[in-house]
Amino acid sequence: MQKNCIILASGNGSNALNLINRFYINKTGSSLINISAVVSNIEGAPVIDKVKKAAPDIPALFLPYASVSERERFESELEGIIKKYKADYIILAGFMKILSEEFVSKFPYKIINIHPSLLPAFKGRDAIKKAFEYGVKYTGVTVHYVTHEIDAGPIICQEIVKIDDSDTMESLEAKVHKAEHKIYPVAIETALAGAIRNIN
Repeated sequence: MQKNCIILASGNGSNALNLINRFYINKTGSSLINISAVVSNIEGAPVIDKVKKAAPDIPALFLPYASVSERERFESELEGIIKKYKADYIILAGFMKILSEEFVSKFPYKIINIHPSLLPAFKGRDAIKKAFEYGVKYTGVTVHYVTHEIDAGPIICQEIVKIDDSDTMESLEAKVHKAEHKIYPVAIETALAGAIRNIN
């Protein structure tokens, strides 16, 4: 049974476009996944125009959420979008805001996020910079379910990225983003396929 997914994104949209390319444009991999809409909390975010150009049939929507004062309205309207597009899963792809505990509790094991570190190390913002400045030899990428605690939900899978002595911040960011693009579609397929098997 195909599952509808809504993507939340805030910025350039490289992970969102990677998922759209995998599951919509080229339709490689699992046929279980249908991307039904993309939502950005930033007006004029590059991800919106990129989605409109790459996949004009996928609605690319803007819902304001720049400060905590806007979160309640954002989440209320997002619930309406979820119902409208019959979304089974919410995929965070560079979504840079925190969802409330109340919202997250309504969708247990239905919200998936990707984080640029080997959790539980380097939670929160600037994870790549933290790993680089701390001097670790390895960092990576973690795909996990979202819970009320930031970057602490059950892990779906991880990908290791080696930090070489010759790496700069820029080269490390490129390596981590490459790992993100590799692992995220596979992790989503794995999670959704497992959920369907459990249902059956």
